[in-house]
Amino acid sequence: MSLLLDFDLDFDDYRRRYARLARPNLLQDAAYGRAMARAQGLQPRWGLLRDGNDELAVVQVLERHALAGLLGAVVLDRGPLWLPGVADRAHAPAFFRAFDRRWPRRPGRRRRILPELPHGDETSALLHAAGCRAAGDLPYATYIVSVDDAAECRRRLLPRWRQVLDRAHAAMADGRLHLDWPQPLARLPDLLRRHLAHREAVGYRGPAQAELNRLLLDYAKAGSLLIGEARAGDSEQPCALIALLCHGRGATYQIAWNSEAGRRLGANNALLWSALELLRERGIAHLDLGGHSAIHTPGLMRYKAGLGGQEWILAGMHD
Repeated sequence: MSLLLDFDLDFDDYRRRYARLARPNLLQDAAYGRAMARAQGLQPRWGLLRDGNDELAVVQVLERHALAGLLGAVVLDRGPLWLPGVADRAHAPAFFRAFDRRWPRRPGRRRRILPELPHGDETSALLHAAGCRAAGDLPYATYIVSVDDAAECRRRLLPRWRQVLDRAHAAMADGRLHLDWPQPLARLPDLLRRHLAHREAVGYRGPAQAELNRLLLDYAKAGSLLIGEARAGDSEQPCALIALLCHGRGATYQIAWNSEAGRRLGANNALLWSALELLRERGIAHLDLGGHSAIHTPGLMRYKAGLGGQEWILAGMHD
């Protein structure tokens, strides 16, 4: 077997292959790469792993150079992504060896590698043999919700989450709660303002404001941003807001804001449940609820678990 890792795909070539993936993630979307180029100066490189004429995997790598290449950064987040019918475990060692040959560890180069591989001893040994070194003790974890029929989704809900959803639906039935999915560009500034203010108030660390602004604006302009709004009673002001980014056959729950009234009414649960129906209509198969930590954000982890998705625990950060 003679595997080649080439970075000669353009934006459209990569997107065509990405559209075929069963479980694409946001961080490997070419539109995400372009947003990071604008926000952080990281340039996306779109690669293809081949075995002869057989295409095995696609990967997006972000890189930045300074001082004529003496200093630089290389970022591989949640890749590579294996094309349909390819056994990832069989080819992962060769991919990471090829990656290490192209971007070896050296003084002045910062590497950040978050592989789309399961956490465990086998993966650790594979990455170590390919020249990748663990850069933290915590794995990366997220929940993936299959966006199938409503009855199956409801069956998977955990009891507490279902109870809050039922309370929200009762409030909707008697006019105490209203949901809407407005034009995203019109609601984006208000959502960002409220989300960032709440984040600062509670001391939650998240993406930099410039990065978040660029990401949401780019997806909104491409028609790939969904913003859900909940209002209490006759109020013209929202009591909860959520934003989801659509990418290929997947979507990602990106940010949210919730007021005290929204929490009492179960507004966020109602918005997420409504979002599943919108995603089905778009032909999207999976919703990624985003990273969580049992140590740092246990409440958020429990909330996301309630939607009944499958927990994915990945290998965590390497360099």
